[in-house]
Parts: sequence; C-alpha cells; structure tokens
Amino acid sequence: MSVAGVFNRRVRGFRVVEAVGLCILISLVTSVYLAKTFAGSERQEIGRIEQEIQDEAVRKRLLEAEVAHLEQPRRIEQLAQMMQLKPIAPDHEITEDALIDVARRRELPRAPVAAVPVSPESLATDAPEALPDDASVPPPPPPPPQGGLE
Repeated sequence: MSVAGVFNRRVRGFRVVEAVGLCILISLVTSVYLAKTFAGSERQEIGRIEQEIQDEAVRKRLLEAEVAHLEQPRRIEQLAQMMQLKPIAPDHEITEDALIDVARRRELPRAPVAAVPVSPESLATDAPEALPDDASVPPPPPPPPQGGLE
C-alpha cells in the first residue's frame, strides 16, 4: 500500500486519516481540560496556604507585641517589687557544673508572698493587645512531684 493509499482509504465512509486526526483532537482536548482542572485545584490550594501564611503573620505580630509588653523594664521592676525580689548575692552564684548538686538538695517551696496592691490605672496603661479567639494560651504545666529520686 502506498502513502497516497493511506490518505484515501475509507472505513465505514470515513477516511482513516480523518478518524486518526479526530482521535488525536479528542485526546488533546481531554488532556487540556484535565490540566486546567488540576491547575485550578492547585491554585485553590496555593490561595489557602497564602491565607494561612497571612494569618500566621498576624498572629506572630500579636505575639511579638505581647512579648514586647511583657519584657518592659518598668513592668518587670514593678513585678519584682511586688514579689519583694532582690538582686542575687555573689555567694549564691554557682557554675553550670554545680547545678546538679543544687537540684539534688533543693529546698521545698516556701509560702507565697503577699502581693502589694497596684492601682488599676497603672495596669491599664501596660495592658497587652487583645489576642484572637483561636490564640488561647495553654495552661501552665503541673508542678513537679515533691519527692526525690533515690
């Protein structure tokens, strides 16, 4: 069969070349449709992740603002005065190697110190910004057991 014969051969009234061309066209249209569908779902996923990044950036800024508030020297000084804290004496300083010995002979905690009343006006000026509802602070961990490991 010659090359011209392939172009002129007919099956059920259609030339073979036209049938092959139609199959190729249908496969191209289907592949383009599937590619656009997958690209649309990927675009939605990218948009969702970008929104999460923006939300996390807002939460990060809020946490940085809260840390900045909590680290204010004036606030820390007021808390230290309320708790009657004093600078550490030089004879109470130890090296890193001696920390394990201090931990082994640890004293039991003393009774809590009564706090000095503070006016609400001074606290209101140092109030941190409000956090979003989903940024709740986890509860503090439970205190360690009082018994020693021996």
